[in-house]
Amino acid sequence: MSRKKHYHSISDIVAAVYCEQKLIFDRDLGDALPLPIRKKAAEGTLEHQRFAMESQRAAIDKRCFIASSIYGIDSIEVVTLRKWRDDVLLQSKMGCLFVYGYYRLSPCMVSVMAHQTWLVSLARAGLDWWLAVLDKKVNK
Repeated sequence: MSRKKHYHSISDIVAAVYCEQKLIFDRDLGDALPLPIRKKAAEGTLEHQRFAMESQRAAIDKRCFIASSIYGIDSIEVVTLRKWRDDVLLQSKMGCLFVYGYYRLSPCMVSVMAHQTWLVSLARAGLDWWLAVLDKKVNK
């Protein structure tokens, strides 16, 4: 049976430590905060959860087959390409489709590239060009 994780905001933790009476009051009578404050608290909690999910995904999903085979698994180039994948490609349906296709084809492409050094040179040139494009966009 799977249990849904419940995250406590730092505000909840501090309030519990700082004022035991408030904790008891909230438990017995419900949250008596004004709506704008509750809205901000909910936004903060959602942002913490989004950050936690992003960091888990980044820790798990380190696939970048072609770039990893050319530059090394944790090189700055590969990290840059992963960030572009997460921040740009995975934010649209077409980008997700591209990433899906890439993950399906790239392991085979890396195997072929292992025997064809000219393909490695071609892929490196293409990736270097794309990294330069991304660098110009970031440093505008």
